[in-house]
Order: sequence, then structure tokens, then C-alpha cells
Amino acid sequence: MGIPLPIHISIHVILSLIAGMIVWRIWKKPAAAFLNALISGVAVDFDHFIDYFMAFGWSFNFYYFTKGYEFLKTNKMYTLFHGWEYAAILFLAVFLLKNKTAKTALLALALGLFFHLGADVVIDKIPVKSYSIINKIGKNFEMQKLVTPEHWQKHEKKRERLKFE
Repeated sequence: MGIPLPIHISIHVILSLIAGMIVWRIWKKPAAAFLNALISGVAVDFDHFIDYFMAFGWSFNFYYFTKGYEFLKTNKMYTLFHGWEYAAILFLAVFLLKNKTAKTALLALALGLFFHLGADVVIDKIPVKSYSIINKIGKNFEMQKLVTPEHWQKHEKKRERLKFE
């Protein structure tokens, strides 16, 4: 991770609020707009718990979690909720519904997730395609195949230094 975690999370919150604002301005449903933008723009990161528990089992070390050590231990990048495909499906579903509250919720979810993934790509300096679920499955979730060579080299050096095997 290129920046401290609190700043990273703050960026996601701010972008989620912007997504909520955009959607609220379209359909004038503030609760649906802001709540759903925050769910997809911030709470989507709860999928990191899946990666963590797959790496370390049920013992939880907050420091390890905040440092992303699960990726060092497994060399895998599951992050199952981080997928451009979800944002696209949610966006397309907006056009299938008539109900303004449902449309608001879906567009807020799509936009919040889109902003979240975009921010992660920039902050973490990983390729856009790394957040394609189809791509991750095709690469067996192997980090080396999902990140840039420079990112992988840093990952391996850190893994070696911290003695993760």
C-alpha cells in the first residue's frame, strides 16, 4: 500500500460521498444514494477479511491485517468483492428498473464501487485489469500474474524480509 491506511480509507469515504451526491442530484433520494454509495465505496473492503482468514485461519492479528500481510503469506489476491464486472452489472440493472429508489440504490452501488476500484488502482499502482473477477479467476488469483513486475518485486522483497513462507 502506497499511503497510510487511514488516508486510504478517507479517500474511499470522500469518493463515496461524491458518488452519493451525484446520484442524489439525479433522483433526489438522499438516503438510498448515500447509504449505497458508502456500502460499495467503503464496506466493499470487508472482502479483505476473506483473504486474511484464508491466509491465517481464525487467529486475528490487527497489525497484520492493516498491513495486508495476508497477501505476503499466500501470494494470492482474492478480494472477491473488488470487481469491475459487479459495477457494470449494477449499472446495467439501473436501466431495467422503473422504481426511482431501486434505480438510485443500484446506481449509487455501481458508482461507489467504480470510484473505489479506480482509487485503488491509482493508490496501489496496480493494473486496471487486476480488479476483473474474470481475470483474477483466469490467473488463479496469483499476485505475480495480477500486479506489475515492479509491484511484485517489492512484494517479494517484503515477503523475504518478514520471512513469510
